Amino acid sequence: MSILTLGAAGDIVVRERLYASDALIDEGYGETLAYLRQSDLVWGSCEVQFARQGYRSDAPIAYLVDPTVAGDLGRAGFGLMTVATNHTCDFGPHAFLETLDHLHAASVDTVGGGKDLAASLVPDLRVINGCRLGTIAVSCLLPPDYAATETRPGIAPLAIEQWPEIHPVLLATEPGAPMRMRSRVRESDLARLCGQIASLRSHVDVLIVSVHWGYGRGDPLAEYQRPLGQALIDAGADMVLGNHAHSPAGVETYRGKPILYSLGNHIAQQDWDNATPDQKAIFSQIDPWSLVCRVGIGTGGVETIEFRATECNANGMPVLIQEPARALPVLDRFDRLSRGMGTEAEIDGARLTTRFSG
Repeated sequence: MSILTLGAAGDIVVRERLYASDALIDEGYGETLAYLRQSDLVWGSCEVQFARQGYRSDAPIAYLVDPTVAGDLGRAGFGLMTVATNHTCDFGPHAFLETLDHLHAASVDTVGGGKDLAASLVPDLRVINGCRLGTIAVSCLLPPDYAATETRPGIAPLAIEQWPEIHPVLLATEPGAPMRMRSRVRESDLARLCGQIASLRSHVDVLIVSVHWGYGRGDPLAEYQRPLGQALIDAGADMVLGNHAHSPAGVETYRGKPILYSLGNHIAQQDWDNATPDQKAIFSQIDPWSLVCRVGIGTGGVETIEFRATECNANGMPVLIQEPARALPVLDRFDRLSRGMGTEAEIDGARLTTRFSG
């Protein structure tokens, strides 16, 4: 029987206030929050900066958000967020550090970023219902100057090496055909992360590793993702909690433990009104249907994950889908992706449940 429940949401691109006085501005979000709050801890992936000012990087999409919105996330019930994402340094290191301050002031703990590399790698450690829970967060998406170093603030890095696979004969046969992009984790970065997992293992009952990885559009996986997820489980992680892909990307079962590749969006308030044509082309490929979940955790690891489908409304807020017939296409797609990675699931009405041996 589970001794604690982790409520988890996907990427949070929030630009507008969630509360006016004592009430949620968007009533449709209320049921989603109520579902997540039936947990001992609520997790999310922060994809904006909360600061008064900053200098924008060359990121194709970047939002600097009123710090009061960070307070709203705390009020909504989020207790822990990864800041190891490809957008939390979009307006520079000072805005990044201010973002951390505003989230902490709102009682939202953060993991995966800090004033230097050592700080970015510090795990979140807490005891819930007698269970020692540890969380680490890293990002494989590293725009220039976003990765923390010994002397620079930023996000916890896990660098990826990539190269095109070139077949001269095939290119001559079909000129202009897309080339396969190969990818793998940089060996030294992986060794550092696996060493951190191993050193934490004896100090926690359950260890979760969050990874910002893969493609932002669609549900295909990059070549490096499955070997990376499996390596983290081999090193001692009980669950890999992936984010970044803006579509649900399935959950793999490996050695009885879950590798969740992505839940998709959570809050999706992209600025369509002021978007460039290139930005609109990106936005148009973002899936409006995503998932939230509740992870049932015992002292031996993850026991169950219950998934619920959401749909972003006109305000970019995820509304829980209550009708089984409307939820089925989202859950069925996630089920098919997961079964291809060794995960058996059960769909019951508007819920999909997976079970793990821990």
